[in-house]
Amino acid sequence: MSAKKEDKKKSQKAKEKDNDAKDAKKEEKDVSADQAEKVEDTAKPHAGNPPVHLTFYSYLIMLGALGWQFLGKIPNPQTGKIDKNLIQVKEIIDLLEILEIKTTGNLSKEEDNIMKSTLSNLRLNYVEEIKK
Repeated sequence: MSAKKEDKKKSQKAKEKDNDAKDAKKEEKDVSADQAEKVEDTAKPHAGNPPVHLTFYSYLIMLGALGWQFLGKIPNPQTGKIDKNLIQVKEIIDLLEILEIKTTGNLSKEEDNIMKSTLSNLRLNYVEEIKK
């Protein structure tokens, strides 16, 4: 085979690879756009509710409130009843411990403070409830 034909084949293969790479990037962008739309949809108000802006800080507050609820310290906001469930409290503590380990060095001062105080308060109250 002549050198010109080999060069032409190599050039054609390079173009095909380039086109495949462009197609893959386009597909990736399409998926990213779809994911962004889904995220935006979750931030939109639903059924007359105000939009929710979930931050890591608010997530920690929510987990802490669930912990207090399952400790029986605050009522379930949906039913108004006390729902004591120490197994659920332990799972929340375990989850917070995992988050604490995985986020070490990546939290703001406020996030770190709320993480530590939520964990220590839930642990202390959990131990007290187990002793009862």
